[in-house]
Amino acid sequence: MINPADLLEPLAWSQSTILCLLVLLLPLFSFIVIAILPNTQAKASAWVGMFMTLIASIISVHLLIAGWQGAGIHSRVEWFSFGHLPPFTVGVLLNDPALLMLVVVTVISFLVHLFSTAYMAGDAGYKKYFGFLGLFTFSMLGIILADNVLVIFIFWELVGLSSYLLISHWNHKESAIKAAKKAFIVNRVGDVGFIIGLAILWSQFNTLDLEALKVLMQASTIENGQWIAGAHSVSLPWLTAAGICLFLGAMGKSAQFPLQVWLPDAMEGPTPVSALIHAATMVAAGVYLMARVFPLMSIDALTFVAIIGSVTAFMGAIAALAQHDIKKVLAFSTISQLGYMLMGMGVGAYDAALFHLFTHAFFKACLFLSAGAIIHALHDYAHRADIHFDAQDMRNMGGLRKYLPFTFIAYLVSTLALIGIPFFSGYLSKDALLSGAYAWADLMSERTLSWHYLVPDLGFITVVLTALYMVRQLLLVFFGDFRIADERSIEANIKVKDVPWVMKTALSILALMSFGFIWSLNPLNHSLSWFLSALKTPTILVPGMNGNWQNNLVELAEHNHMQVTVISVFMIVIGGLVAWFIYRPKGKYAINYFSRQGASNVWQWLSFNNWYLDEIYNDFIIQPIEVLSQKLQLLDTKVIDNFIDKFAIFNIILGHLTAWVDRNIVDGLVNFSVYFVGRVGLMTKSMQGGKVQSYIALAFVGILIFIFWIIW
Repeated sequence: MINPADLLEPLAWSQSTILCLLVLLLPLFSFIVIAILPNTQAKASAWVGMFMTLIASIISVHLLIAGWQGAGIHSRVEWFSFGHLPPFTVGVLLNDPALLMLVVVTVISFLVHLFSTAYMAGDAGYKKYFGFLGLFTFSMLGIILADNVLVIFIFWELVGLSSYLLISHWNHKESAIKAAKKAFIVNRVGDVGFIIGLAILWSQFNTLDLEALKVLMQASTIENGQWIAGAHSVSLPWLTAAGICLFLGAMGKSAQFPLQVWLPDAMEGPTPVSALIHAATMVAAGVYLMARVFPLMSIDALTFVAIIGSVTAFMGAIAALAQHDIKKVLAFSTISQLGYMLMGMGVGAYDAALFHLFTHAFFKACLFLSAGAIIHALHDYAHRADIHFDAQDMRNMGGLRKYLPFTFIAYLVSTLALIGIPFFSGYLSKDALLSGAYAWADLMSERTLSWHYLVPDLGFITVVLTALYMVRQLLLVFFGDFRIADERSIEANIKVKDVPWVMKTALSILALMSFGFIWSLNPLNHSLSWFLSALKTPTILVPGMNGNWQNNLVELAEHNHMQVTVISVFMIVIGGLVAWFIYRPKGKYAINYFSRQGASNVWQWLSFNNWYLDEIYNDFIIQPIEVLSQKLQLLDTKVIDNFIDKFAIFNIILGHLTAWVDRNIVDGLVNFSVYFVGRVGLMTKSMQGGKVQSYIALAFVGILIFIFWIIW
């Protein structure tokens, strides 16, 4: 049997490794420092957090420049060992995707820290908030740098804890507490699969080291349903099961069907938290995990990933269409875009999926922070005008481009990137995904009509829906008249004020990263992107097509590019025109929309209630479990407890009865024996006078009696 640990040479800890560890530990150090700061130094906590993440960002950028397209870094030490099994190691694995993710997490974390200094000003939990931001950043960086799946899982769980603490930041709100619990529990459901996947990998390979597993897979083949590496073979279904189980963890973290129900409710946390955790980094952890374990995935496991991703992309886009809350529209959009990424992983478009992961991180963070700027400005307006309204309901907005011009530009740029308009980053990554999806369908179907085409078809339908709900949001928020202003505030000349410069600084950097020229010298052709040209898709094993499948996929994707682009742009135009026709200012439908309290038809209710997934879970899982729990409680109370109580009473009675028998019969018999022996002793002691003459006389009399009795 092959020992996977022998496939890797011992690696020394380099200067780059030390820098990686420094990047990892700086946010943790900020968390510790902020924790020990006195409450009177709450403002200092923001500066500590910003300084630490800024240094981490600078080091990350340095590592990216120095290590881009290099051999990568893999440094490790022995952690523990047991029995005859290979020692378990822990270390740092830094390749091109990890370098880019390192920059994304640290830079966006810094910008969120910067934005939050103004957004969270005056908040009672100001110090606690920045401390938990540092803890989350540390946890996410641990996932990025870990070189084996077990350590990834450890940081994975720490990310879950950090998100719970940040979502429930405003714990005086019952909705925030429930949202945090929901996010934590739903993610744990997916993590059960993650643990099972770890167990399968360890049982089959005796290692969880990612590089060892990658080398082992590359040195193997698949024949007759068996994975073969030298003299060692494993049934192919075990590989498929391991891949699907690992994906279950990603389904929870990246909010994929059917575990996407937690993400919209997580918007109860502060908006900068939504930008950091639920748009740019945490939810991307599932996609990044799939990238890390991509070489281990069988073609059947990848097909499962592609199906779930495409279905989630479609469902998320549908759910975004009828939302009133500005943040919930973006939350469902995030679910949809994460579905795109995992669809890309599933169809083998590894590079395109990572490309969309990084472009999405910036333009979606920009959208969330822009939404936060709008909410911040409206809260300030409500306070000055003494008006009470929901500052997140888009029906209370309108015409804000006149009052928040800078925020409008940032929102517009990031919206165009999300929709996929040419010259913006989302256009490059989205079209690369769709091209790869159609190439995959061609290969899987051998160019005949089959169900595999449903995957890219759902992707194209999602393009239309994305344009529809984002143009709708732009029209409701920024165009028309400001719908909350009353006569008193107008007479007093009270207007919505633009946001502070710190917010604008963060928005401008993120908006700049949403332009296509940042990612490609030719912003109309993703194949010329420096990003895609640098990423090398790991080889996966496909029965009967070892070594050829991915080459064919790349060739077909390049061939489909122009066709996909034309169709995609056409779909965007259709979605945008439909949104304009329905929600244009002072249009008939728009007027009815603002006066209507709920949805007008079953399709809008379906969208507004997110396919009734919460209700389905409540009716078919939560309530049956509650009923079962109540029945079990009754069984415990009425039957088990009653039996135990009766059995205890029986034992008490039996104890009293035993005590009476012991006291009155056993002890009585013993006492009587003692008394009887004592009386007999008293009666016979007079016969023992101690005189020899008496003993001789008695003996003589006795002998005479005996002789007389014999003669007689």
